[in-house]
Amino acid sequence: MKPSTALILPTLAFLLILVVYPTVYLFYMMFQSFNPLLEMAPHFVGIRNFITFVNDPEAAYAIAIMLLLTAITVPAELGLGMLLGILLSSRHLHGRSILASFLLIPMSIPAVIIGLNWKMIFFTEGPLNAFLKSVGIPPQPWLSAPFGNPFNTIFCLAVLDVWQWTPFIALAVSSGIESVPAEVREAASLDGASEAQILRHVVLPMIKGVILIVLLLRVIDSLKIFDIIYMLTYGGPGSVTTTLPFYIYKVGFTLTAAHADLGYASLLAVVLLLIASILVVMVLMRVFKIERVIWE
Repeated sequence: MKPSTALILPTLAFLLILVVYPTVYLFYMMFQSFNPLLEMAPHFVGIRNFITFVNDPEAAYAIAIMLLLTAITVPAELGLGMLLGILLSSRHLHGRSILASFLLIPMSIPAVIIGLNWKMIFFTEGPLNAFLKSVGIPPQPWLSAPFGNPFNTIFCLAVLDVWQWTPFIALAVSSGIESVPAEVREAASLDGASEAQILRHVVLPMIKGVILIVLLLRVIDSLKIFDIIYMLTYGGPGSVTTTLPFYIYKVGFTLTAAHADLGYASLLAVVLLLIASILVVMVLMRVFKIERVIWE
């Protein structure tokens, strides 16, 4: 055996044990029915789980809420993150390192603490409603949708997600801009380009790979958001903020003994995997199409 092959084997074993095998088993389980509270082993049910999924309005709603949150948060994070990243990379900004250190805080706080803190902020008698009341705006039922706008809670989740992950995009874009060689900027400046033109036509095209990577990461992460929902709303009030990942959790682990089904939960997980794959491919195709137009 070649030394290079021997070095690869631990990584391959890791992928097989923790990635390939669970994925294959997931596809196997979506044709099974298994209630761990009542049964000792799964049993084959054919396409019954597929039929259940097609006729399940809660699953359709969970997918819609998941896509809605992604459509709100990802563009907002990308736009704000790029603006903040450009600001961080400015040579005229003093204290950039201190600002960058503060931007790390939202990403470093555990989800449990984030959820509890923001729940207190959005509480009926919390600081946000106290501020609104002080400026003459009636307090809002942010986390109690049955008594107000049912999308207030979705708005709260979107704000929290944007607050937490916009710094990630900002720091990545800032690092990408700073990695552009100074000689390239100087050459463009000698040709008469302004700072804005250099940024638009030179710097940003050179870091499009960084922007693509952070965009894909945020699309994938936003589709599988779970911990913040668990801590802030627990999918409620009612099912207002039940996304597909949280619905998978409910179906597989929290329903009553008569209804919990890991087989159906596995099918929902495969649906989530397919949706994420389709969206990633769509983003890649869009980016490659834009790049082809630019080169042509």
